[in-house]
Amino acid sequence: MEVRAAAKKIVEEAIVLLKNEKHLLPFFKGQKAAFFGRAQIDTICSGNGSGAAHKSGCKNILKECEKRGICPESGLKEFYLNQISKEEITEEDFDWAKIEKAINSGAMYEVFGKYHPPAEEYEISIDRLETARAYTDTAVLVLGRNSGGEECDRHLFGDYFLTDSEKKLAEQVCRKFEKVVLLLNINGLMDLSWVKAYQSIQSILFVGVLGEEGASALADVLVGNVNPSGKLAFTIAERYEDYPASNHFSWNKEKEEDLLTYEDYGLDAEENGSTGYVKSPVTVYWEDIYAGYRYFDTFGKKPLYPFGYGLSYTEFDIEGLGAVKKQEGIEVKASVRNIGNRAGKEVLQCYLAFDGNLSRRVRKELHGFEKTKALQPGEKEEFVFLIPWREWTCYDEKQAAYVIEQGNYRILIGNSSRNTKDAAMVRVEQKVIVIQCANRLGVQECNREKLQFLTCPEKTVYAREGENVPERDLPEIIISPGDIKDEGSGSRGEAAADNAEKEGSRSGKVRQLSIQQLAALCVGYGPGTPFAAFIGAEEPDTIFTQEGKPITTNSHPVGYKGYVSPAIEEQGIYSVFYKDGPAGIGEMAWPTEMLMACAFNKKIWYAFGNAVGAECEKMQVDIWLAPAVNLHRHPLGGRNFEYFSEDPYLTGICACQVTKGVQENHPVLVCPKHFAVNEQETFRRGNGAKGYDAVDSIISERVARELYLKPFEMLVKEAGIACLMTSFNKINGVFAAGNADLCTHILREEWGYQGAVVTDWGDVDVVVDGGDAVAAGNDLVMPGGVPVIKQILRGYQQGRVSRENLENAVKHLLYMTEKVEMRKK
Repeated sequence: MEVRAAAKKIVEEAIVLLKNEKHLLPFFKGQKAAFFGRAQIDTICSGNGSGAAHKSGCKNILKECEKRGICPESGLKEFYLNQISKEEITEEDFDWAKIEKAINSGAMYEVFGKYHPPAEEYEISIDRLETARAYTDTAVLVLGRNSGGEECDRHLFGDYFLTDSEKKLAEQVCRKFEKVVLLLNINGLMDLSWVKAYQSIQSILFVGVLGEEGASALADVLVGNVNPSGKLAFTIAERYEDYPASNHFSWNKEKEEDLLTYEDYGLDAEENGSTGYVKSPVTVYWEDIYAGYRYFDTFGKKPLYPFGYGLSYTEFDIEGLGAVKKQEGIEVKASVRNIGNRAGKEVLQCYLAFDGNLSRRVRKELHGFEKTKALQPGEKEEFVFLIPWREWTCYDEKQAAYVIEQGNYRILIGNSSRNTKDAAMVRVEQKVIVIQCANRLGVQECNREKLQFLTCPEKTVYAREGENVPERDLPEIIISPGDIKDEGSGSRGEAAADNAEKEGSRSGKVRQLSIQQLAALCVGYGPGTPFAAFIGAEEPDTIFTQEGKPITTNSHPVGYKGYVSPAIEEQGIYSVFYKDGPAGIGEMAWPTEMLMACAFNKKIWYAFGNAVGAECEKMQVDIWLAPAVNLHRHPLGGRNFEYFSEDPYLTGICACQVTKGVQENHPVLVCPKHFAVNEQETFRRGNGAKGYDAVDSIISERVARELYLKPFEMLVKEAGIACLMTSFNKINGVFAAGNADLCTHILREEWGYQGAVVTDWGDVDVVVDGGDAVAAGNDLVMPGGVPVIKQILRGYQQGRVSRENLENAVKHLLYMTEKVEMRKK
C-alpha cells in the first residue's frame, strides 16, 4: 500500500462515531454547513516531544470537506482564514543561546517540556453568527488539543475542561443551530459532560491527532464515502472524578505545592531511599488492578462512553456459535451479520468474565477481537478466537505465580465492554499454577502497612448491566488441572532461536576486549548530549588509549552523535543508528498511537509498521525508537496520544503487529518504550536545578505484572524484539534503569529476552549511575558519552559492576547489532 494511502486508511478505520441522533451523518453532497473552531484550519496533526512529526504536509479539515462537496458558509471561512493568517509566531521563553549548557544539565527536557495551554478560540460577533445561521441550520464545531507531551502532563482546567473561549463558542453555536456535529481533534481525553446541555449536538466524532492524511479520511467519513468503524481504546467518563486515578496523579509543574510526595501518603522519603532532595514526588497506583474499564465495569460505575464503543452508519447482530476445549485454551466461535441498509465494518470483541465466586478479580478483561471485512447488508462473517490458558491467569503474590483460580468463568462476545452477551460457560475444578515465578518489583517493606490500595470485596456479585444473557442455556465446559499446560519458568522468547555458535562467537569476542573498551561500548557514541550534532560540542566523543587513539568510533554512514552506538571496527563491532519516534521518523506525519489503536484492525497496524520500516530503510535508520507501550492510566497523561490504550492486551497486540510489520519486511529493529510503569510525565526524571528527585511509581507486584509489564512481555515472547528502552522514573524506590528485578530477573530470566536494554535519552545529573545501570542489566546508557564511561569505570574499580556484567552488556549489544546486519544481507 502506498504510504499516503496507508496513513489515510488508518484514520478511516480509527475515527470513532460516538453519537449520531436522527441520522444527521453522513452529510449529502452539497450539504451547507457553518464551520466553527480554529482547528478546522489549524488542524492538529501531530503531538509533541519525541512523539512529534513534521506538519508541513498536513491537510486541514475545512479544505478537505470542501473537496467532498460540503459547502461552508463563506463569511465564517474567510474570518477564520484571516484570523489564523494574522497570528504571529511567538518565540519560546527558552534562551537558545544557553543551549549547550542546558543540554548537558538535562534542562533540554524543559525546552519542550514546558506546558503550553490550548490556543484560544476566536470571538464570533452576533452579526457573523446570524449571517451563518441564515445560510444553514447545520454547524460543524471543531475542538482541538495539542497540549502536554514529553516531560509535561496536561492540565485540568482550561485543557481537560473547556477553555473560557470554547465555552462561549459552544454556547453560541449550540443555541443558534438546530443541528451540530462536534469533531474532537484532540491529543487525549477531555470533558464531554457539557454536551448534555445541548440537544442540538446530534453527532460527535473522536478524530484524535490525525497525521498528514487524516483530514482527508475524516472528510470521507462525514460524507459517507467511508462508514466509520473505529472503537474507543479507552473509557470516556461522565465526570473527571470518576476516573479512579484522579486523586493520585500530579500534573501541574507550575503549582508545585500540589505535587504529591511520600508525605502525602504517610510514607518516609528517606526510608524509600530518596535523600537530599527538596521534594521527592510519587505517583501511587492506588486504583490497583481496577484501571480503565476494569474499574467502571467492576464497580458498576457508568461511563459516558465505554471502552470498545463506536457507532456505524449501519447496524450489526453478533451471535455466539459455541466453544470447545483445546490443548492450548478455549476456542470460541462467533459471527457478525450486517442487519442494516449499507455496507460497513464491525469489531467483534471477546471478553473473559470472572464470576463472584472468584476473589479479587476485575469484572471482565478483553482477550480477543477481530474487525470484519466490509459486510454488505445481510452478509455474515464468522470468527474463531482462542483464549490461551495464560490469559485465564491472575498473579498470586503469595505464591509468586500466575494461577488459574478455581471457580466459574464466562466468555462474553459483543461490540463494547458494556454491550456483551454470554458465549460460553466455563468451570475450573481446581486451582492451577500455570507459570511459577519469584517475587519481584514489590512494594517496599517500609510502605506495606501504611498504604491502602483500592479493593473490591471478595465474592462480589457483579452487576450484569449491558450483558445480554442468551435465550438458550449454554453447556458448561469443565476444566481440570490436567487440561492446562504448565508453562514453567524457564527461558522463552528468542532464547531457543539464538544459535549456540553465534553465542560462542560473541563470548569469544568480548573476552578479548579491555575493561576500557567494554565500558566505552556500554554507552552511546558522542559527547553525551542528545543534540550534540547540532551544537558543535567540544567535549570528546569517547575515551582514548595512552597513545591518544580513540577507543571507539562512529562507523555509521549517516548516523549522528548521540544517536549511534560506538564501533570498534578492528574487532568487527559496528555502529547502529537510532531514531525517534512513535509517529514516524520524519518522512511522514502519521496519526498517533492513541487514534491508531481505535482501528482495532491488526492488518492496518502491520501495514503501518511496514511503511515506517520502509522509511527507516530509506534513511538508513537501524533502530526505530518505538512503539511506545505505556498505558492510559490517567486522562491528563501528557503522552497518552503517544500510547495505544488503557488496556494491556490491546496495547500488546497493537505493538506486536506494528513490530512484525517493521521487522518481517525490513533490516530494521524496533525499540519499544518506556520500560516500565512510566504513566506520569511530571518530574518523571526529577529536576536537578530544583533539587527534585525523579518520581517514584509505587505499585503492587501484581498490578505491575498483570497490567503495565504485559505489553512488554508480549513483545518479547510474540514479536521477537531485540532492543528495549527503560524509563526515567523509579519503581518502588529503584530507578527503572538500575532495577535488576526489572532488567534482569523478569526480562531475561523469566521472559527469555536476549537483546539489548538501552536507557531513555537522558543526562548525567539525575539518571541512575552508569555503573549501577550496567550491573542491573541495563546494557547501554544513552546518549552516554565520556562522563558515563567514567561512571562505569569508577563502578568497576569500586566493585559495583563486574567484568562479567560488562561482558554480558556488550554481548547483548552484539546480539542486537548482529540482528541488524543479518537483516541487511
